[in-house]
Amino acid sequence: MDKNKVVFAYTKESPRSEYLINILKDEFDLVIASSCEEITNILHESYDSLEALIIDHPSDKDDIGRLFDYVSKRNSFMFTLPIIILTELSMMEEDDKFLSDLVVGMIVKGETKRTVLQRIRNTIKFSNSASFDDFSDALTHLPSLIYLKDKRGRYAFCSQRWHHLRKPNESIRGLTDFDIRKSKENARIAQENDRKVVESGKGTTYMIKEEDDEGLEYLQIIKEPIKDENNNVTGIIAIINNVTDSELLRQELRKKSITDQLTGVFNRVYFEEIISGLKDKIEYPLTFISADCDGLKKINDKYGHAAGDKYICFARDAMNDFLPDNSILFRMGGDEFIALVPNLTNYAAKKLVKEISKNARKYKTPNFSLRLSVGSYTITSDHVSIEAAVNLSDKSMYKMKRKNK
Repeated sequence: MDKNKVVFAYTKESPRSEYLINILKDEFDLVIASSCEEITNILHESYDSLEALIIDHPSDKDDIGRLFDYVSKRNSFMFTLPIIILTELSMMEEDDKFLSDLVVGMIVKGETKRTVLQRIRNTIKFSNSASFDDFSDALTHLPSLIYLKDKRGRYAFCSQRWHHLRKPNESIRGLTDFDIRKSKENARIAQENDRKVVESGKGTTYMIKEEDDEGLEYLQIIKEPIKDENNNVTGIIAIINNVTDSELLRQELRKKSITDQLTGVFNRVYFEEIISGLKDKIEYPLTFISADCDGLKKINDKYGHAAGDKYICFARDAMNDFLPDNSILFRMGGDEFIALVPNLTNYAAKKLVKEISKNARKYKTPNFSLRLSVGSYTITSDHVSIEAAVNLSDKSMYKMKRKNK
């Protein structure tokens, strides 16, 4: 394991300096400088790789202010180099005046090796932690939320609060999604995806919907595993992006792509998608009901295409008003419609076809009334394919159309 790189600066060799060098030389990657000028050159060349700067008795150095100014200017919330003072009991009062946000610790000659090493390591750890706190504050300005979890799904860090929690103003550190989320379903989804990341060692991306008093939001969650040097998953880092605007736009475009513009029912594109998805999971019985407007061309020729559009919408109304609630109606093009009706028996389908056809003429204007040819076919087993059932439903409808003529 790499050692922390520490700089020790002293003015002249002394028992005090020798005492500290003997403690540090085997525990740290030790760089030794004997003047402020030398230490400034070392800082200039390798500042970002250093973990701490230890100065022997700063009250004895003429250029110590310049050195402190240099370190202060180089420090930032992303990187902080802590300064530690080496002193003696007789010099403590004199050196104590240097303690500040920059000079954060003091070692007194004569302390045990264990005490000295622990103090230096704690100082480095505290400095890194302080930098992380500043960094986490900076993350709050991002539109996205970033968080860390351990491998058990407990939150270790979160850059922001979000309002989908039961207690949004309280700390979530050490808690799980089931402890904090309003939506138990989203908590379950989060836990399941955490489990997949930990078990597979691979990241995942998914989207959830959150809805509360503040409105509807769609959130995209991207999760990646955190791994140790042995490639074992030790936790999860994740980012949450609010994708509500883009998702609503996507849904609107999707709706337009599968919806018939004139009638507002689904179109042939969506029918093909539904049929493709049904092939491997049909629940019987499944009925198809086909319908076709009679005399649309005459309506168009005599009263115009606006009247023809009204005629087609009458057909939609006649179908929707009598079809069961679990039906899905599609306009296949022109004046042709087809409905998909789950759990409708053949007998009930034939009865429904007669009812729709009989009541069609109730949809009318002063100039014309609707005449509709309707047919059906019911699949009761896998002996008949969906494509064949659609064709047989159409044939049943055309049989009625020939009678109507």
